[in-house]
Amino acid sequence: MLRMSRGGIGRLGRLAVVVVLLDLAIVSGVATHLAGGRAEGALLGATATDDPVTLLGTRLGETGCPKAPLAVGEGLTVVCPDWTAIVSDGGRVQVISLYGPGDGTVDTYRAVLPQGLHWGDSLTEVVAAMGQPKRITSAYQTPTLVYMFRGLPYGALELRFSRGDRLQRINACLER
Repeated sequence: MLRMSRGGIGRLGRLAVVVVLLDLAIVSGVATHLAGGRAEGALLGATATDDPVTLLGTRLGETGCPKAPLAVGEGLTVVCPDWTAIVSDGGRVQVISLYGPGDGTVDTYRAVLPQGLHWGDSLTEVVAAMGQPKRITSAYQTPTLVYMFRGLPYGALELRFSRGDRLQRINACLER
């Protein structure tokens, strides 16, 4: 017969929790070491339930998303299943890009978009809802609206539209 001392079941439960947490810490540390990095900064999720826009300005931590050097300039491109980021050479997240249906870069970002936008909003609907943009370009052969902000995680939103005049990509930028 197993005899438990006073508080034995409670003590056993606390001990089990401590052992599990230590195991997780050890496994995480070994995995980080084997991957050649060290954990610091924000943990970047790769699921649509995360809000990657809130990562602007934070330091890049460990992520399962592939990283590659920028083709132009210093820094990294991080490619997650449904968003991408540009990270400065110092590790700070500078730009988060969200993609709509038909973009083809990554999967469609399905979580809530900034400023109440929705994939497929027309150019006219966006201007009616958000006002006149700071700048309108067609640098990418399709209309692109640039809005500037203060007091938000992003200093600017670059809204790119498809050839059919529908919202297809959002670049949230830290830089003002």
